[in-house]
Amino acid sequence: MEDLPREEKEKIIHAIKSKGASRPCPRCGCSNFTLVGGYFQHFIQPQIQGIRIGGPSVPTAVVACDQCGWLAEHALGVLNLLPEDQASKPEAKS
Repeated sequence: MEDLPREEKEKIIHAIKSKGASRPCPRCGCSNFTLVGGYFQHFIQPQIQGIRIGGPSVPTAVVACDQCGWLAEHALGVLNLLPEDQASKPEAKS
């Protein structure tokens, strides 16, 4: 699996920190997190039954607690990290 380029990781980490997300893990209290090397994509489903891939989504950056593995997701729209073509779509923002 390919990892994100270092510059992109630094941009994400800076954006998360600039929003004040610096508290320790809510599960174990550890203060060290690692940025997961890719993005998560949550597709918005029109109904509870079945799964549809594609369409409106909430793309996120994810950090993992270094001690217990707890995952925290951060919506790229809120972090102002969406590409221009996605930033204009209301469904792409969270």
